[in-house]
Amino acid sequence: MEFCPNCGSMLMPEKGKIKCSCGYTKSLSKNDLIEQYKFKGEKNKDIEIIVTDNLDKALPTTRITCYKCGGTKGYWWSVQTRSADESTTNFIRCAKCGNTWRS
Repeated sequence: MEFCPNCGSMLMPEKGKIKCSCGYTKSLSKNDLIEQYKFKGEKNKDIEIIVTDNLDKALPTTRITCYKCGGTKGYWWSVQTRSADESTTNFIRCAKCGNTWRS
């Protein structure tokens, strides 16, 4: 892994070169690319977050203050968005306007 000498960002491989978002590029041999940027091991699965509509009244409710409409009732649910040893992410949806955010 290499870092950009201009801005310090991590250089990412793309079509036989490593590139930075600032515009810096560097050519590498195929062996260097494989040696430095081949990912080994298990990759994370794509995480699906189930989104429900505002009519779903089966979710538990809590007192909130919606930053968009000022509503005071919200539905909440938890989703395991990271690995199993990390805590769950709590989502809140305003019952009045449907605005959804993480807490």
